Parts: sequence; structure tokens; C-alpha cells
Amino acid sequence: MQRCIVQKIYTKDGITKENIFGGRRVLHLGCGRTKLPGSVGVDALSFPATDVVHDLNAFPWPFDEGSVDVIFAHSVLEHLDSLPTAFEEMYRVCKNGARIIIAVPYFRSVDAFIDPTHRHFFTSGSLDYFCDVNNSLSRYGYTPHTFKKIGFWYGWPRRSQNPFVLFFKRFINRHKTFYDQYLSILMPIKILVWELEVSK
Repeated sequence: MQRCIVQKIYTKDGITKENIFGGRRVLHLGCGRTKLPGSVGVDALSFPATDVVHDLNAFPWPFDEGSVDVIFAHSVLEHLDSLPTAFEEMYRVCKNGARIIIAVPYFRSVDAFIDPTHRHFFTSGSLDYFCDVNNSLSRYGYTPHTFKKIGFWYGWPRRSQNPFVLFFKRFINRHKTFYDQYLSILMPIKILVWELEVSK
């Protein structure tokens, strides 16, 4: 699999309308009314886009161990009861080398608070608890397995044509703690995006 697939999913016109995955098995968790083309849509509610009706808080998920190439989880983790259990379940169903694309509302965004079913709030370091980044957060051992962080993006993970946005994103990526702690009060972005890789 190529180094990074996020930019192929998040295009300048929105989430891709094309099947970019070929024959790979892709799960779109919490698909809602629309799903990523070429994916298996999973949702607790039966929408036209839903292929598998399942509450993601109920474990195990109805997928075989090591059967998935890509997981797309856009605006779903904030709804789940237990993030450690969900990460372990993603690890279980994924193949070695599988990619997991995660997008969540930033904790200072209005979108993080508008939905009364949101249970979690996220900063740039929130998923470090589940990644092999070898810092104080990953050493908590919330899950027996960790993931390789392929990439992290503040906001839409596409290169902007606006020079101010380019400068701003470069700055906050170099100074994540300063941005999360202070600057984001004045200039909050809307979403955080990660691309992770499974290693078994």
C-alpha cells in the first residue's frame, strides 16, 4: 500500500466520490446516509448506505479477524463508549499493514459540543495513547497493541492554495502544544485527522 492514502480520500471538493480502493476490503464505520465508494457501510441505524447494521459499542464487531484492508472512521469515535475497546477491535479485524483513517471534531470546535451524543473530545495528542510514538502517553498501555502513526492533520488534510492557511498550518503543526493550549482559543480548527497503520 502507498505511503499515505488520506489525500486520496479528502479531496479539494470534499470526500471522494470515486472508488479508489480497487479490490481491497474497506469498512466505513458510522457511515450514516452516505458511504465511501467501494466500502462496506456500517452503522447502528439502517440507512440506504448501510450494508451492516451494527452498534459499534457492541463487541465483537461482525467481521472476521484479519479481514479488513482499510477502516474509514469519519466523525464516529466521539460517539463510542470505550475508545480503548474500539481500538482493540479495529486491530483485531484489520490485516497486517491495514490503514485506519480517523477524523474527529477538534475539542474547541462548536461541532464537538453541538451533538448531545458526543462522549469524547480530542486534541492533537489524544491518539498518542494508542500509537507507538514512545512518549509518556503511549506508555499508559490502555491497549495491548499500538498503531504506527503515518500522518496527522489539523483541519482538512489537503494542501491549501491560500498562503495564510499554509503558513498557519505549518506553524501549528510545529507547535502543537502551544496551539492546543493557547492559540486555538482564538483560531480553532474544525477537525483532526489521523492515518494509522496496523502492524501484526
